[in-house]
Amino acid sequence: MAKMASKGELLSSITPDMRLTSFFFLKVYGYELTWPGFAEIALTRLEEQGCSKARTYYADIVAAYEQEHENDMKRVAEWYRKQLDKKGDDTDWKKTREAELLSRKKQLLRQKLKK
Repeated sequence: MAKMASKGELLSSITPDMRLTSFFFLKVYGYELTWPGFAEIALTRLEEQGCSKARTYYADIVAAYEQEHENDMKRVAEWYRKQLDKKGDDTDWKKTREAELLSRKKQLLRQKLKK
């Protein structure tokens, strides 16, 4: 598994001739989730380096990712509801399933950020 660039490394990798990929913008988004305002810093740096469409690219990629994530969560919720219907109203079972669901959600998020 490749090591994710630190915030500083990611910002310093921004150059006028760099190739902008969805993976780059997803890394920016990942840092934005943890450090609000990071995306603005990165997008400003991109604009300073001559990428006038950076905000549009970022918005489009984040919107597509969030839509896909929402669809994934709907499928997980549907599966979870079916599991609850099968099991009934067993509170201990629900707590275990909630922990498993959270774990699955984290796993899906990690996979999306690696793409």
